Order: sequence, then C-alpha cells, then structure tokens
Amino acid sequence: MISLSFVFAEAYVNLGAALASVGRGTEAAAVLRAGASLDGSGLKDKRAHEAARVQALLQLGALYADQGRLQRALSAYREALHALPDHYPPQSVYNLLGETLSRLQQYAEAERWFQASLASQPDHVPAHITYGKLLARNSSRVLEAERWFLRARRLAPDDSSVHHHYGLFLTSQGRLSEAAEEQLRAAELSRSDYELSMAAASALRQADRLDDAEVWYRHAASLRPHEARSHTNLGAILHLNGKYKQAAAAYSEALRLQPGDATTIMNLHKLAAILA
Repeated sequence: MISLSFVFAEAYVNLGAALASVGRGTEAAAVLRAGASLDGSGLKDKRAHEAARVQALLQLGALYADQGRLQRALSAYREALHALPDHYPPQSVYNLLGETLSRLQQYAEAERWFQASLASQPDHVPAHITYGKLLARNSSRVLEAERWFLRARRLAPDDSSVHHHYGLFLTSQGRLSEAAEEQLRAAELSRSDYELSMAAASALRQADRLDDAEVWYRHAASLRPHEARSHTNLGAILHLNGKYKQAAAAYSEALRLQPGDATTIMNLHKLAAILA
C-alpha cells in the first residue's frame, strides 16, 4: 500500500509539472522546492519519499533548463545527486548533469558524467544520444560519435527520438539522403508529432525528395492547421513542385493566420511574378 505521505510528496511533483506546463514557472518552482524539502523522518515508506524528493529536484532542474537558467538547473541536478538514496537508479541524474554541463560548454566534465551514466546502465539510451551529440562537436571524434548513435538505434529501434537525433547528426555531416531516411522513420513512428513531421519534411526537401517532402508538409499542416508556419512551409514546397495555385492558397492561409509575415509575403510576391 502506498503511504499517504508519499501521495502527498508526489502530489508536489505532479502539481509542479502541471503548473510548469501552463507557463506558471515561478509557482511551479516554489511547489517543487517545497516537495524536495519535505521531511521524511518517521515515514513508513521512506524509500518512496526519498525517490519523490529526487523527482522534485529533477523536475525543478528541467524547469530551469527550459527557461535557459542553466546554472540553476545544474544546482538542482547536483542537489538531486547528493540526495540520491542507494536504491535510486543514478543514470538519469548523471545524464542530466552531463547534458547541462555540455550546454554550459563545460565539455570535459560533461563527458565524465555521460560516461558515468553509461557505466551505471550500459543500455541507457538517452545517454547514448547525449554523449554522441557531445562527441560530434569535435570533428576528430565524429566516427566515435556515430558509434553511439548507432548503438542507441540498435537498443531502441522503435524510438522516434533516436532516429530524429541520428538524423540531425547525419545532416550536420552533409549526409542528406541518410538523414532523410532517419527523419522519415522518426515521423512514421510518431505520426501525431508535429515537430517530427516537420523535421521529416525538411530533411526530405534537403535530400531533393520533393514529392515526399510535400506529403509530410501536408501531414504537418493537418496536425496544426491553425499554425501559420504549417501553411508557409506547405506553400513553399508546393511552389517548388510547380503547384502554383495550391501554393498561393497556402500562402494566403498563412497570411490570414499571421498577417504581415515577411517571409510569406516575399514568397507570395515571387509566386505572383511567375503567374503574371
């Protein structure tokens, strides 16, 4: 049976996450800090309470990271590290430390934490991705970086994020055809994910697979029909594919949703010159 105290502690984590999701970051931070500070002495289910405190700190770190307050995020993750009970799997905390340090350009220390995460759990897929991204920053370690992306793909062949990040790596290496295949796989695995559909469409366009790109720009627009960039991008691929009337309609819809957008207006003027 879950203790009432644990329900109370986890409620802080859940409430903090809910507040953060609706943009109430200051309140979320206060709630998560309170959850992390709960006194667990005398509780029957002390293990669960300790785990809830760590989760509160990880949520707090994620909140700060999303706000770009990386030093605060790092402090929250270090606090979570020091609060780790023996029974709590440490690899996620190690990986978050590595990722934040990498964003702070403290690459040597970041690498140590990625290695610690992988040593703790060799099949921890997020650490494979973040370590690969770190290594890819160094042109002399690109082959090593790719090995980590490939290991992640072997471990999680149906994880869309793995294919997406490997696709980004391939794009950075100018391997556009391979990148398109990875982004296409990511989008197929998560067809309701707008950003992955857009990434697939963009990668296919870069690989000069314009008909396939159109399919995915159309799909993205169906997912978010009220977002102007859906129609701007759809208009651009229709424009490239010679479907000028459809392109004009897409541009017009984009301008209805976002009047005065400079890129859409410029594209529409180019199209008008063709149609004149």
